[in-house]
Amino acid sequence: MIPDSDRAALKDSWSKYCDTLKESGLRHIEDRAEIDVDNPQELAELVRAIARMSLASLQHRLDFNDPDFPVFFRQLDDRFKHNGPDTFVNYYSAPYRGTATYRIRGNHHGRPFNVGPLWSVRGMEINADGSYEIVASAQEQPGNWVKLDPNVQSGVVVPKDQPGPGGSNGLGGRWYHIDPEDDRPGQLTIERVDPSAPLLPRTLSPDLLCEQIDSATSLIAAMAEWHPQRCQRIRDTYAPNEIAAPSQLPPGKPEMAVRPGNPLYYGVCAYVLEPEEALVVESDIPDCDYWSFTLNNPWWEGGDYQHRQQSIGNKGAYLDADGKFRAVISSQDPGLPNWLDTGGSRRGFLFYRWWWPKALEPAEGSTWPVEGDGLPTPSVTLTNVSDVRELFPNQHPTIDESARRAQLAARRTWLAKRWQQ
Repeated sequence: MIPDSDRAALKDSWSKYCDTLKESGLRHIEDRAEIDVDNPQELAELVRAIARMSLASLQHRLDFNDPDFPVFFRQLDDRFKHNGPDTFVNYYSAPYRGTATYRIRGNHHGRPFNVGPLWSVRGMEINADGSYEIVASAQEQPGNWVKLDPNVQSGVVVPKDQPGPGGSNGLGGRWYHIDPEDDRPGQLTIERVDPSAPLLPRTLSPDLLCEQIDSATSLIAAMAEWHPQRCQRIRDTYAPNEIAAPSQLPPGKPEMAVRPGNPLYYGVCAYVLEPEEALVVESDIPDCDYWSFTLNNPWWEGGDYQHRQQSIGNKGAYLDADGKFRAVISSQDPGLPNWLDTGGSRRGFLFYRWWWPKALEPAEGSTWPVEGDGLPTPSVTLTNVSDVRELFPNQHPTIDESARRAQLAARRTWLAKRWQQ
């Protein structure tokens, strides 16, 4: 016998989720959200972005949000793209209780990674075979230790700033896959190990499922509102087809403070291009462990980078004899190796990253500075696609359709292997 109260509770939670998702999309389809949508492609991309965010929110709250039995959730990848992920980075988060203790184990084969503020490339104890162990707790521990906020409890908090599956009760991390030739799989596990840890997870019940669905409802409502507004703020802040100096403050998030120890500097260009136009990007390259140039679509989503070259990293970029990086942003193929394909988007964003610049590395025991003085700022030049060759050195190579097909095929193979891990 199923109590009527259980049916009523499930009906209410399910209806609220479906109604919230429906309204989140209809606001934009019916042009009621006061967000600047430029053309039919942008509208389709926006509605798709909300659909993807709904999938991420529901999957996370149903299957990846138990702080007693945490599992790392791949919160940004080849399908979940709402926050402009770097093509060469895997992003993970796991829920936690601030009063609990967790053991994290993994092996990333010497590639850079972090768990919270702890970075593998500086001060972390790693075994000779690349394996490591981290303890996360409120109380300090010997060895690799990540401090947890003891005030974080179970349940869900949807932050006003950058709402997403990780939330404010998530322990996040990043794995760098800088070299496309290095496709060795990595391992990453987390378990609660303090004496109060339960033996088994809660049995599913109508009450528990309602709790999870209600949480997903709050999350998709916040995400569907905040992320398009962020894109609007970026376009309102930066003039079209101009590029910003590198900073540790991400664009469109004026309320966010720099995270201590963050070694990443980035800058943005809000491009607006007609079909026959192109932006030529030129930049000196700082001495750093990793750098990249990536296109995001008008809603700060990562693009179709499996099938289009919409990102270029330091291991695959062509550099001219003078050491400069030069690329073309356009919808038409310019016949040059460093083509950043807009995929037909009239508007979007170029996002470049300088990671772990040696010139700004602080002394041991101190944190990275906020300002990026001394790091190069790329330049962009608006021109016609037919004229881009004039802005490149004579020795810069050309690339024909056959070579482009091979370039894209290698890219698809690399990313397919990468996301099967």
